[in-house]
Amino acid sequence: MKITPLEVRGNQLKKSLRGYDTREVDDLREQAADALEESAKEIITLTERLRDAQERLNEHISNERVLKETLTTAQRMVEDLKINARKESELLIAEARLQAEEIVRQAQGRAQELRDEIFRLKQQRLEIESSIKAVINYHSSRLVLEEDESRRADSDSEKLKFFPK
Repeated sequence: MKITPLEVRGNQLKKSLRGYDTREVDDLREQAADALEESAKEIITLTERLRDAQERLNEHISNERVLKETLTTAQRMVEDLKINARKESELLIAEARLQAEEIVRQAQGRAQELRDEIFRLKQQRLEIESSIKAVINYHSSRLVLEEDESRRADSDSEKLKFFPK
């Protein structure tokens, strides 16, 4: 049961013949009322401070919750970034491998084309050499025949010189 300082001050005690000294009772009642009044003020002040502290605590709890959520979100984002970076690097490596394989395939194809061209050119050179040799042999044999014919003709001509005209 709560009692206020006004109730203590307003309460009239019964007096008896041999009762307490009214002045002392009044003084005691006044002191009790003052003590109650101070206590009530202190309780009000402490209640306000408690309410303020509770509000700040609630703000801190709310801020802590926001910070935890932000930290969790940031950690999740970092993990996602790592995963995405890993996937992207794997994709780049795969693309680079495909490009390298294509370049090697093209180089091998070009090398085969060059080998084929070299073989064809060697065949062509051999054919040209054979043709040139054949032409040289033909002309050489023609020259030999011409020389033989020329010698015979000279010889016949020499024989004819001895015949009178």
